[in-house]
Amino acid sequence: MCAAPVGAWVGGKSQAMNLFCSAALVAGQVVVREATVSNVGEATNPVSTTSVTDMLGIATDATTSVTAATIEPSEITQQNIVRLIVGPFEVYRFKIAGGTTSATALGTSSPANILTNSTASAGGTVISSTAVGTISMAGGLIKGRTGNNAGSIRKMISQSNSVSTTVGIAFIVAIAATTDTFTRVPFSRTVQNVQLTTDYVAANGIIATGTGAAFRVTSVIIDEINDIAWVDCVTSRHQYNPNA
Repeated sequence: MCAAPVGAWVGGKSQAMNLFCSAALVAGQVVVREATVSNVGEATNPVSTTSVTDMLGIATDATTSVTAATIEPSEITQQNIVRLIVGPFEVYRFKIAGGTTSATALGTSSPANILTNSTASAGGTVISSTAVGTISMAGGLIKGRTGNNAGSIRKMISQSNSVSTTVGIAFIVAIAATTDTFTRVPFSRTVQNVQLTTDYVAANGIIATGTGAAFRVTSVIIDEINDIAWVDCVTSRHQYNPNA
């Protein structure tokens, strides 16, 4: 699933724009302003997965950049033109990947998104697993996947590397060993950064909370049944409404 705009903070329709592209782009990826004014295009790839400055929008289709054009540039020919919904208040939805590439599923290997609790917690606050690893997702959300607390969601407040993660509000039912599993992500509405995957179409879900490009999280969706999650966010570095 590629990234997509799913709404906006203001009423009315956002403007669709056709822009010359300086690089080949894939459908559903983040697109930013071409920073070199002498280059052939107006839009291009981000500098990196952690730097999205002067964002324009999400590409609706794959496009190519060909200086020796073989056909008139347009959003129909998909040569040298990328079509974007260019709204500075757009809310973007990114699927959360279990690694640096968008096709990576949420995983059980350290640093895992899916944890199996190894030690019972009568107080309902500690999820124990060596698979938490050494990348802290404290500040992100964790949701019961199976067992006593399936469907319940909490915010993580701390992590003991390769031992456990702790939530601030106890689960109503004691956390059982082995039968209670959880899905965690490094995102919540306190987070102002999202790191992208290498193709710029999804969010990297195994990074430390609060690292990445300048996006402000508006919502987190965890489907614990199908082991899928999404993060909704707005950019604070939009070309037409920068908040630097």
